[in-house]
Amino acid sequence: MIHDAGLQRVQVNDEVPLTGEEGRHAVSSLRINVGEEVELVDGHGLRVRGTVIIVSGKDTLRIQVTKIEVEGFAELRTTVVQALPKGEHGELAVDLLTQVGVDVIVPWAAARSLTRWAPDRIEKARNKWQGALTAAAKQSRRARWPVLGELATTTAVADLIAAGGTCIVLHEEAVASVLDVPIADLGGTSNLVLIVGPEGGISDEERDIFRAAGAIEACLGPGVLRSSAAGAVAVAVLSAARNWGGPVMGGSRS
Repeated sequence: MIHDAGLQRVQVNDEVPLTGEEGRHAVSSLRINVGEEVELVDGHGLRVRGTVIIVSGKDTLRIQVTKIEVEGFAELRTTVVQALPKGEHGELAVDLLTQVGVDVIVPWAAARSLTRWAPDRIEKARNKWQGALTAAAKQSRRARWPVLGELATTTAVADLIAAGGTCIVLHEEAVASVLDVPIADLGGTSNLVLIVGPEGGISDEERDIFRAAGAIEACLGPGVLRSSAAGAVAVAVLSAARNWGGPVMGGSRS
């Protein structure tokens, strides 16, 4: 799937150029040729399908639009609060969460996080996460990409919990399974928040704060997953077990 940001005014039968980095990737890396079908998305729910009619040089395609689809939000909007893991595990977590269909990813400066985003390096660190998100969204062919939130404190996470919806804190000592949490019955909401702790675990103080705000603790099983994998596994398990659908289709033109 190829991403292009200037698609909002495109109509069926229009010819759309694809140049620059995306065009170079399509021509030189993917080896796309005339006559092949491609997809363009804007990351906000718009998916444009078309046929390549011209390949020029090493970085330019021209595509004739055959179909336009608009994808709405999923019936259950999922936010994952991801504690900062060490090293490149942060980008891995974002990659996996994007692939399984999460709507919002919030980086969290947990008390026991081994990684710290210094004030003068927050932008650089977020850009790395955004890069991982973008690459994974393209690979998984998502038309609507996740939103990457700002770095959150524990207080900000508690406020997110208190704002409403179902919140599950993933914790190895929890008695209940994530499959036992009655998501559909809690307030009739369509919002789910999952909180994933760091490698050192969520502190007792943080657990108390989150429970007081309305969160429920649950586990994924007897094993302990890496912080970078736990959120994605939880979303995948819940999605499969509860048969959650994908995004609502807002219409199409062809």
